[in-house]
Amino acid sequence: MRYSYSGFNNGLRLDLLSDGRFINENYLFGCTGGGERKKVFGIYKMDSINLKLIPEKIEYTEYPMDMESKPKMTNITYGIDSLKIKTEFQVVKWENNEYLFSEYFDFGWSLEKENDYIRFADYINNGLEPVTSGMYLVRKTKDSIMSEFDLKQIPEKWQSYFLKEPVSAKIKYIKKVIDPNDEENISWLIELDKGKNDRMNNRLTLETKDGEFFIEVDSVLTHRSFGMTYMYDFTPKKFPIGTELRTKWK
Repeated sequence: MRYSYSGFNNGLRLDLLSDGRFINENYLFGCTGGGERKKVFGIYKMDSINLKLIPEKIEYTEYPMDMESKPKMTNITYGIDSLKIKTEFQVVKWENNEYLFSEYFDFGWSLEKENDYIRFADYINNGLEPVTSGMYLVRKTKDSIMSEFDLKQIPEKWQSYFLKEPVSAKIKYIKKVIDPNDEENISWLIELDKGKNDRMNNRLTLETKDGEFFIEVDSVLTHRSFGMTYMYDFTPKKFPIGTELRTKWK
């Protein structure tokens, strides 16, 4: 069985072999050359709910910026802190997807510490799952019966990150922001009329019903929240005060 995620020039694959062994492969490459590939080998134990990896060895490959040079490969015993991997996972099922989630906190593309449950909640809250998956392990199954998402599968301490219904807000205030060093560089500060008391948080993206305008919330107060837009064709006339945005429309 293979669980994986794939991003831009980076990804992770976890292969669970029939003989009880696993291969965990993590790779990251630069756009102009250079990168690394880390393979961790070991054994695993799995039931219907939990997966535990017991790492043994690491194969670490460094790719030079000079693409003509040969990569450098190192084989070592597992244990170096900088090369450690997540080893304990929970199995969560939804529709034809089977996910592996770890409580381990790490840094993804966000400046904030996250774990798989928080990233998964973000994708559900913003209407991306189950079609699009984030930086967590997932496997497509061939089950003809598609299961509903059951929040009870999620440990109680992480359930508060999941919205039970979409958040709706309206544009309350619009401010034009001009870069003092470049007058052609224009952005817009958008204030929304919902805040923490309305389940708003700075991990949400809201959009109009037609999908022509969206905003990523970056600051949240008790009764209001804020975000910036850099749309070249944005105007208050096109998206006036009172325009409604939601995390999900369906």
